[in-house]
Parts: sequence; structure tokens; C-alpha cells
Amino acid sequence: MREYAADKRCSVYAASRSATASMSTENVRYVPGIDIAKEKAGQDLVSRIKPSGAILDIVIVTAGYFGTETFDEPSWQEEVKMYTTSSIGPVFICHHLVKAGLIAKEGKIILVSSESGSITLRHESEGGGNYGHHASKSALNMVGKLLSLDLKEKGIAVGIVHVSLGCDCFIRRQAYGRAARIHAY
Repeated sequence: MREYAADKRCSVYAASRSATASMSTENVRYVPGIDIAKEKAGQDLVSRIKPSGAILDIVIVTAGYFGTETFDEPSWQEEVKMYTTSSIGPVFICHHLVKAGLIAKEGKIILVSSESGSITLRHESEGGGNYGHHASKSALNMVGKLLSLDLKEKGIAVGIVHVSLGCDCFIRRQAYGRAARIHAY
């Protein structure tokens, strides 16, 4: 987002569940209080963007939640939160933005997933556990595939990227860099 925010030709809408802005630039419009894990998040987002008349060229969904759990101590509540945040919420956000006509023809939706959602990359040496995290990211990968099929006729491309492993600051830099590279194609 920082790359887009630094470009004066871009208007950036940054939705967040928090009520405070994380950075300040003149061409970033913050849309606080949008919690992707809530059923009305898509409707709320549309109601806050639509009055501006903006049409979005690229939508980047980076929401996620990581709750730890083991086979010996699974957590229903944590799993539901991870699935809702990572793979259910994005469907509703995209649905409402598309149905409201807020994503441009030839627009792009980028879903930021994780390699932890790959069944092939999971090995016995890594062990089990963290079911909600791994499975919710696998579900997000499927959501991305299904959205790409549903939105193809509308000319909206859907990409799924993962930002690799590392510290939070590295993850943020990677996500923004990849989104910028995808946008350039």
C-alpha cells in the first residue's frame, strides 16, 4: 500500500478493523471499523466508498488471524475466527464490491494467503497442529480459484499470493511489493 500511497496519481482506500490510521498521506482515505470477520463488512465497506464515486482498479485482501492450537487442545472459537477472517470474509467483501460496481472491468483482486495453506508443502517433519490456520489458508486458496472462475466473464482477474515466512515487517514489505508487481502486468 505504501507504494501506491506514495504515487500521487493513485487514490488509496485502506480499510481496517481498527479505528486509527497507521500512516498519513494525502491520497490515502482510511475506512476504519471494517472487520472482515463480521457479516456486514462488505456492505459497510461499499456504503463508505460508493459515495466518493471511486472505481477500484486493484483490491488487495490481506486479512488474517493466527490462533495457535494443538490436537490435544483444539479451540472451536479460534478455528471459527480463523476461517471467518481468512476465507469467509473475503468472499463477502469481493461480492459486495463487485455487485456495487466498485471494481473496474479489467480490475484485479489479490488475495494474500500463505504457503501454510499448501497441502503439498506440509511435511511430517513439521508435525501437525494449528489446524485452523493451515486449513483456513487452504480454504482461501480455493476461494481465490472459485472467485477467478466467477469473475472471469466480468473481466476481473483474481490472484493468490503468499508472502513467504518471516517477521511481520518483512511480510508487509513482501505483500506490497508483490501487489505492485502484479499491478504492473
